[in-house]
Amino acid sequence: MTGSVRRALGIVALAIVLAIGCTFAGFWQWQRGEDRERAIRTVIANYTAGPVTLDALLGTPDTPLPAEDAWRPVILEGEYVPGATVLLRNRPVAGTPSFHLLAPFTVTAPGTRFDGAVIVVDRGWIPIGTDASGDVEIPDPPSGTVTLEVRVRPAERVSDRAAPAGQAHSIFPAQVVGSAGLAPEAVVAGAYASLVSESPPPAVVPGLLDAPSTDYGPHRSYALQWWVFALGGLVAFGVIAFREWRGEADDDDVPADDGAPQVTESPTELAAPARTKPASTKPARTKQVRQRRRPTAEEEEDALLDAQEVAQASETRSR
Repeated sequence: MTGSVRRALGIVALAIVLAIGCTFAGFWQWQRGEDRERAIRTVIANYTAGPVTLDALLGTPDTPLPAEDAWRPVILEGEYVPGATVLLRNRPVAGTPSFHLLAPFTVTAPGTRFDGAVIVVDRGWIPIGTDASGDVEIPDPPSGTVTLEVRVRPAERVSDRAAPAGQAHSIFPAQVVGSAGLAPEAVVAGAYASLVSESPPPAVVPGLLDAPSTDYGPHRSYALQWWVFALGGLVAFGVIAFREWRGEADDDDVPADDGAPQVTESPTELAAPARTKPASTKPARTKQVRQRRRPTAEEEEDALLDAQEVAQASETRSR
């Protein structure tokens, strides 16, 4: 196998690998687009629905919230745990660095499994201050018995990042309650509450939480771009490989060179008799064959004079 053929096969193999990678990336983006569409359908169906009770959505405090029930409005009654607000880090709001206020709330629901259980309520946000150290004034939630309207959301994943005391990196209920220094008998572990309203209202109202986005995002267009890259890469690398292989084939069609230089003589030199030159005693040297240049007018005139002299000498000898 010649070098050109090996290079052509290597180019083809590279094209196939790149095409496979781009194809899988396109399917991944397409799947993300489908997940985004399902999430938007859930928001549209649940965000403005009528409120229900917590036990109507969750069988027990440990039951994970089904994805299709996310953003459902729920009415809660109970009390905030005093002095237990946890600051959620790294959650900017409209480009503004902020802390979210995560307040443990003890549910009062006689006759249900949620009576006395603690649910984490995201009450809103406050600016982080000058250095995000947590040295900020935290507004207190309403004291005493409070009625809340919230929207429940699935609990976030547990965070393995260390956080200062009284702060958290994720809304993982058990982790938030632990950061608050609490050890309740029951915690709503599979969901948390996003605050809509409090009655009675607090003295200081935190920043309101934004409504969920219904933007589909660029995932489908990204998927199409990846697939176009896959096809374009196959075509481009295929052309390069073909040219590499074709170059080898063209080299095989060229006739072999016997090493004899191709010398073109001028008409003047053909007309003039050959002049005998004494044999040189110098050793023969290999000369490079170069393309002959066209003789000048002076050289042509000298060649004619030499030819005339030779002709006259031949005529004199014949007499």
